[in-house]
Amino acid sequence: MTEFRASQDDKFLKIPPFRDSHVHFAVEGLQAGNEEIGSLSKAMTRNGIMSVEDCGHKSGIGFEAKRLISGAGSPLKMHTSGKALYGKGGYGVFLGVGISDRGEAKEAVRGMADSGADFIKVVNSGIVHFRDSAYVTPGGFDLELLRIICEEARGYGLKVKCHANSDKAVRVALAAGASSIEHGFFVSKETLHIMAGENVSWTPTVFALAALSEGPSLQVKRLIDEVVEDHLLALNYASSIGVPLAVGTDSGSKGVRHGRAFFEELRFFLKAGLSLERTLSAACMDECEIEKGNYLLADRDFITKGTLQAVFCSGVRLE
Repeated sequence: MTEFRASQDDKFLKIPPFRDSHVHFAVEGLQAGNEEIGSLSKAMTRNGIMSVEDCGHKSGIGFEAKRLISGAGSPLKMHTSGKALYGKGGYGVFLGVGISDRGEAKEAVRGMADSGADFIKVVNSGIVHFRDSAYVTPGGFDLELLRIICEEARGYGLKVKCHANSDKAVRVALAAGASSIEHGFFVSKETLHIMAGENVSWTPTVFALAALSEGPSLQVKRLIDEVVEDHLLALNYASSIGVPLAVGTDSGSKGVRHGRAFFEELRFFLKAGLSLERTLSAACMDECEIEKGNYLLADRDFITKGTLQAVFCSGVRLE
């Protein structure tokens, strides 16, 4: 991805619109209704986001959201998996289709492709949980079954975005042929080197976990802060060795609001030690969007402020 370079003397940065690489059409973890889809899309475009990747819900609401957003003439470019695929008996029931064998895997991928999925989302682990210590809940696939899913997806020309927490889950996803790792908590330096070598992208979704620190006990808050700090160290290292990075918010989950959460995630990229230019490389659409009249104007410290000067679509300023 292009490294954006802006002169310190420029009054405003002129950059391509943002791409949120991991969202859900939900509010506080609950499926959004049709009437909420328009307000969520407006919240994103107001904050400079003109491309999103919806990572699924068991209802398939992403398909309806794509239809409604397109029909409303919104500038938001919508890509969706529709539903996610998860291992029966493990984490992911609310996200989509449960799979336990080869036949179900092929049928599920075919069903998503026939429904118009832009990519396949796979859940290859549980979530980060906190009790006496931080750990990952059960979920995911063995290598053989996940490889079948990835191979079937490639047969339909679809990439696989893989939810994976724990170094083992990420390793299995890479060996199976996943195109991107979503979340990736507890990933090791050794595994990050594999990702860099195979050009597999990483969407670290830092804020989605950090947001959970509001309200729990001091013990849980301390554990969350420790995991977040380790995650930022991994993000810094990933950037230093050339792992392709993407900014994704996991918007729709608890405490993560569409649009505004994007700035929270950008702040974590900066906190991890990434430069402004490297952060924008992970956050923005291609520079050719500027030639189309799609661009953002911002102060150089806009991430800290959490505001843009203006959002333009096809040369027209959005209000």
